[in-house]
Amino acid sequence: MSMNLKKATINDARDILDWRNDKDTRENSFSNEIIDYESHIKWFEKKLSDNNCRMFILIDNNEKIGQIRVDINNKIGEISYMISPKYRGKGYGSKIVDLIEKELIGEVKVLTALVKSTNKSSQKIFLKNEYVEFDGQTVKSYIKII
Repeated sequence: MSMNLKKATINDARDILDWRNDKDTRENSFSNEIIDYESHIKWFEKKLSDNNCRMFILIDNNEKIGQIRVDINNKIGEISYMISPKYRGKGYGSKIVDLIEKELIGEVKVLTALVKSTNKSSQKIFLKNEYVEFDGQTVKSYIKII
């Protein structure tokens, strides 16, 4: 298997929107509504041009598997990721988090993530990748120094 991260481009916008509007993705997201294409493109173009944002697509054997984004502020990066519905449950969540850590060494010192308390899959992924968990009522926080 040849797995790697490639920088996201405008050509990835449709795939990311489709993954984002998936029912399970919306249930695990902090924003549950379906997003229309026009709104998504505006947001996506803004993120692509943001110097404090790194967005990548996980590629495995020339297939788009998922997307990961890190918003950086003062050497602290906040992770947001999603895996394509057809590739969930195959270990790609842990891999995409591992790869982004390697990608950002030297650029960030700390990686964080916020996960809904009901999103058990993402919680397991961050714990597997050795993040420290901070438990809140409805949201869990994950932190790792890299």
